[in-house]
Amino acid sequence: MISRRNLGRGAGLLAAASALAGTRAVSAATGAAASATSDLPFPGEWTRTGTLRRAGGVLHYAVVGEAMPGVPPVVLLHKLGGWLSDWRHVAPLLAKGRQVIAFDLPGHGGSRWDGAPPYIQTLGETAALLVGAFDEMGFDKVDLIGTSLGGCLAVPLAAFWPERVRSLSLVSCALGGKRSLEQIHAIVDEGQKDLFDANGDPVPTPPELLEQIFGIVNTGPVNQEGILSRKAAGHWIQPSERGVAITDIVGTMPRIPVPTLMVYGEFDKAYIKFRATAEAALQDGRTEVVEQAGAFVMQDNPEGTARVLEGFLSRFQ
Repeated sequence: MISRRNLGRGAGLLAAASALAGTRAVSAATGAAASATSDLPFPGEWTRTGTLRRAGGVLHYAVVGEAMPGVPPVVLLHKLGGWLSDWRHVAPLLAKGRQVIAFDLPGHGGSRWDGAPPYIQTLGETAALLVGAFDEMGFDKVDLIGTSLGGCLAVPLAAFWPERVRSLSLVSCALGGKRSLEQIHAIVDEGQKDLFDANGDPVPTPPELLEQIFGIVNTGPVNQEGILSRKAAGHWIQPSERGVAITDIVGTMPRIPVPTLMVYGEFDKAYIKFRATAEAALQDGRTEVVEQAGAFVMQDNPEGTARVLEGFLSRFQ
């Protein structure tokens, strides 16, 4: 998640260069056939996509791999302003002997909510929404993997619904403490004015910011997709970021009883500062580094990211 919680106005440029989201819901998952993936802007190797009607909106997802008896599915959650396509190169590499499902978070990608977004989209309410989706899809447990916003969201989900999570992987996340409403207003509302136009829509940013702020190696293609995904997320970017900022994420982490992997890119410049306090907070944690990658490891080095995640998941087979 491109959080500016501890970064001033200059770090506000983080969000623009960071997240990516936007696709169109293509089928109703309950009571309707799953669709092909041709409507996704970046199709990848997903075998099908679908939607679930949840309270207040439609949750979009994509699937690769077949469900296996006794093997929980892997659930992938994207970054702030991102979309499920962020994971399109990693997901097929994980889908050997297991099913992998990536979700678009509320207001992002193909997940569309009724009416205007709230001022704050809290992590707790989104976590509850996902647990409801797990119920409807018949998942008792999942191996949960989230990056940035998705990783911050995965913390309360694993902490307060531990019976639903077999393992947790937190990839490049701002695992910080709670901010006050006044701090949120100063950091997000006032500090990010240069990232949004007069209508509140995100503006394009140059690729060099990705290297300067996140240490991204493949800045060109990552930035190009980021412009599209942030445009799709639109007015949901800042409410989602406020939801991270108002949550005591590191204070919630000691509640997580399941084995947890934290992942960082070798050249990460944004999230590595959270590593020490997060490691100390975990009951059962370990940390791995993806070589030749900045903060967005799943896009910068998908093969290396998949190797690290697969190595962790294989412990539970």
